[in-house]
Amino acid sequence: MTTTRPLRRILLVEDDHDIQEVTSLLLSEVASFDVRACGSAKEALQVAPTFAPDLILLDVMMPDMDGQEAFAAFRQLPATAATPVIFMTARVQPGEIVKYRNLGSLGVIPKPYDPNTLAETIQGMWDRAQTSRRAEARREALLHLRQRYSEELPERLRSLEAAAAALRENGWDPEVVTSIHEAAHRLAGSAAIYGFPEVSQAAQRVGLLTSQHDSDTASADPRALLKLLDVLLEALGQQSRPKPASTGTSFPPKRVSPPAASTAVRD
Repeated sequence: MTTTRPLRRILLVEDDHDIQEVTSLLLSEVASFDVRACGSAKEALQVAPTFAPDLILLDVMMPDMDGQEAFAAFRQLPATAATPVIFMTARVQPGEIVKYRNLGSLGVIPKPYDPNTLAETIQGMWDRAQTSRRAEARREALLHLRQRYSEELPERLRSLEAAAAALRENGWDPEVVTSIHEAAHRLAGSAAIYGFPEVSQAAQRVGLLTSQHDSDTASADPRALLKLLDVLLEALGQQSRPKPASTGTSFPPKRVSPPAASTAVRD
């Protein structure tokens, strides 16, 4: 599981000596970050591999290489190819801020900044990015599990189809009904978790009906169960068919309410 990475080392790239000095003071002496300050992008690119920053605080307007060029150069450097960047700029027009964010930065700090909130602002941007990264990793892991689960559905479908065929041919069979109940119980508990709410709801109805019959009953009419089974088989069949790469299914899924306790089916 992806864990939150603490912010410790900050590489400050700022050509204005006065701003560099106060920013370094605020972040290192006051906020206790390990700060390495550089007066140019070229210097920062030389320092970065050995300093190994967690974050790059990058001025936009610099004489030798501007912020966008420096950002691209950092992305070409193996040591900083994935290092988060926050831009600092006096150009605070909305279009400029959007442009810098679209490059892939964590955000933009306008200059002049508030010295009383600079460290908190940087930490907040870092924490939000870490939370987003953790959520994305969790989503990817769940999607992988969902794919594995969906690959098992055709086999479950075939098993239930065989049970339904046996009921149609031979009538109520306690052993077959028990197998249906167990299969439905497993699907009812897991399918909605993996993003298949229709399968879960249909399986719950099958499970409720089969649980109302004594396992030794040999004379029960299977037609009500077969009707519910047909709904479950249809739901399973829809999920077992090949789908386009993007189906629009939300995952993790929304919570699904259980079916009503009364599930009797009348002819």
